[in-house]
Amino acid sequence: MSTVLARFADICRDDPARPLIHLPSVDRRITASEIWNAHLEYADRLAQAGVSAGRLVISAAGNTPSFVTLLLACRALDAAVLPLDAEAPPTDIEALAARFGAAAVVTRNVVHAVERRPQCYAGLAMLKLTSGSSGSPKATRTTEAQLVADCSHIVEAMDIRSDDVQIAAIPLSHSYGLGNLLLPLLLQGTACVLRESFVPQLLADDARRSGARVFPGVPFMFEYFVDNPPADGWPPRLQRLISAGAPLAPATVRAFRDRFGIKIHSFYGSSETGGIAFDSDDDVGDSGVVGHPLPGVAVTIRNSRVHVRSDAVSSGYVDGPGDGFVDGGFMTADCGEWDAQGRLRLRGRVSSFVNVAGRKVQPGEVEAVLRTMPGVADARVVAAPDPRRGQQIVACIVVATAGAPAITTLSVRRYCAARLASYKIPRAIVFIDRIPLTARGKTDRDALDAAVRARLRE
Repeated sequence: MSTVLARFADICRDDPARPLIHLPSVDRRITASEIWNAHLEYADRLAQAGVSAGRLVISAAGNTPSFVTLLLACRALDAAVLPLDAEAPPTDIEALAARFGAAAVVTRNVVHAVERRPQCYAGLAMLKLTSGSSGSPKATRTTEAQLVADCSHIVEAMDIRSDDVQIAAIPLSHSYGLGNLLLPLLLQGTACVLRESFVPQLLADDARRSGARVFPGVPFMFEYFVDNPPADGWPPRLQRLISAGAPLAPATVRAFRDRFGIKIHSFYGSSETGGIAFDSDDDVGDSGVVGHPLPGVAVTIRNSRVHVRSDAVSSGYVDGPGDGFVDGGFMTADCGEWDAQGRLRLRGRVSSFVNVAGRKVQPGEVEAVLRTMPGVADARVVAAPDPRRGQQIVACIVVATAGAPAITTLSVRRYCAARLASYKIPRAIVFIDRIPLTARGKTDRDALDAAVRARLRE
């Protein structure tokens, strides 16, 4: 029996009536024994569709109980899972099924057999798709032992307890949701409140009704509550707030703490490595600070890049070169450094450097300066073609709406000129209503680039 299955069997044996999934939309709670019985039925359906040991199941079940039982069923069959967003278009699902040789595809609670020769993924439990932020998405070769190790690192660092209830507002299909929500549920019985998507107007009430203490989110979720505080105040038990997936601005941390008296803690990880670092401190750190390495995780800075070693690092990519998997770990595309307190600070990505007349500019450095400017709510920096210098820096700025001083292109350039070298000063400023985000809560660079191109044409 697999480790995941054995640990969940212990939970069912010790307390079969224990509620593990809260479904507020239908006012229902699903117990450990109900999940166990459902996974047995699911395993039969998958087997009838041709799924066996070493085969791959692609899941677009989304944030539903069926994804929980699907993962258990695949562990029972020793099959691998490739999780996708529930809203993944059918053409994308079909393309991935063909690319990776899936034996079956699950949409919602329906199992579809795939009529082609399936590939074998013996020894793997999951193929985790990368976000594609440094190129086209790849799929990791991840074993069950690596998933279990990642969960162990996370729950120890973040003090996620077996008797906790978590708000499941992030996708379970992403590496963040897998490590922080799904695996703690299956390995130690940490319950979760499950909705199919983030419904901010109902989150506070969900937390009160369930007694939730932990809320893993992404920056835009916390920014929403700063601007739209719950009518009855912040739920008193919902105290462990975690943010990952994109940089968390210190201004958001301060505004949230000033309004609700609670610190949001930054978490840093990747599909290839699992969790890497966590900001457990109660003070508001500088921009880019993501805290100390998780227990069991070794982080080194090599030529400015973050290298990660742990027993949670995946075994490589399924197809294509294993770029980054070196020296018994993974070399990320993130640039980092240690601060005076021994915390990891991220300084942007290697792939995002802007080449201005032969000088490399890290967008994260310019963004950090822009976010300190009074009246700037958020900022992103992108590259645009420049006929003389190769590339130019374009700043995309969201202006604060309440009590903010007037911001102009000239005032932005003057502010940067006092704090940055001349070649790092944005040559063009684009004012936008909000930063476009992907379903993973990361900056939608394609949408941002399109907005910049349109504005520069004007």
